[in-house]
Amino acid sequence: MQDTGKFRRFFNEKMHKELLEFELKRKKLLLLMFLGVLTLSILSAYVFSLDLFALSAFMLIPWFILFRGYRYWATLFADGFKPLVVSLLLQFMDSELTYYHKEFISKDTFLRAAIFPINPEIYSGEDYIMGKIGELFFELCELEIHQTSTVKGKLEKWFDGIFFHVNFNTSFSGRIVIIPRPEWQNFIPVMKDFTKYGGRELTDTGYPGFDKDFLVYIDRDINYKEMLSPELIEMIHDYHNNSGKKVYASFYDSHFYMAINEPQDLLDASLWHSNLNFELIASYYQELSMFTKMVADFDITH
Repeated sequence: MQDTGKFRRFFNEKMHKELLEFELKRKKLLLLMFLGVLTLSILSAYVFSLDLFALSAFMLIPWFILFRGYRYWATLFADGFKPLVVSLLLQFMDSELTYYHKEFISKDTFLRAAIFPINPEIYSGEDYIMGKIGELFFELCELEIHQTSTVKGKLEKWFDGIFFHVNFNTSFSGRIVIIPRPEWQNFIPVMKDFTKYGGRELTDTGYPGFDKDFLVYIDRDINYKEMLSPELIEMIHDYHNNSGKKVYASFYDSHFYMAINEPQDLLDASLWHSNLNFELIASYYQELSMFTKMVADFDITH
């Protein structure tokens, strides 16, 4: 990761103080939960000792209210963690980026990427980051999409992870799609759509390791080398190898899209143990830096 030492100092000097305050909230909430359960347990034991069925049954109500209340406060606690961390990370990166916790990339933008061969029935997301680096606009968010399986007839999760889009403002016209090779059966409609209009599979990108792990389809008569730069190919392949995550990407005219399957939220706060975890936050910063570096590279080379 770039600037590891600098980021470590920022974490120690700035983020740690903010996260300590968040940690105190977690401990207070746990204490309140413990005291509430203890109080109701003592009261319930006393009521049950009276051997009055109606009164004993009535005790279910305060237990229900207690657990509903704790569930609400636990959700509120967890929802406050990621906005705090992301806002601090953007401050460290000294960027012009804007963060919206409950917003996400529009469905129209997702469909224009033409990576996944579906129009999802359920399309939801959060943690939207947008802005400009140099002259280029980009946006990213977390997405979760579902579609009913034509085979099983039930709703299935198609994708859960980070979706990224950059408009690099060139005269490039055409389509390129990159999908993990083991996933080819799910993307047969995408392949057919390319070949139907004269497109083809690009079997040799010049990088055997990448060709082994990914399928690339291109429109006919396009200068794919203009878009599939060695830096981009190496970045996608290295990230895939290092993280083990599925990576999908596409070019559509002057737009680039990338989807990274990541079913576990990197910044999912826990109520039961400390969230003062440098490695956890550094992992998210590394991914965010990867996207911003990619935009900067597009700004330079395109």
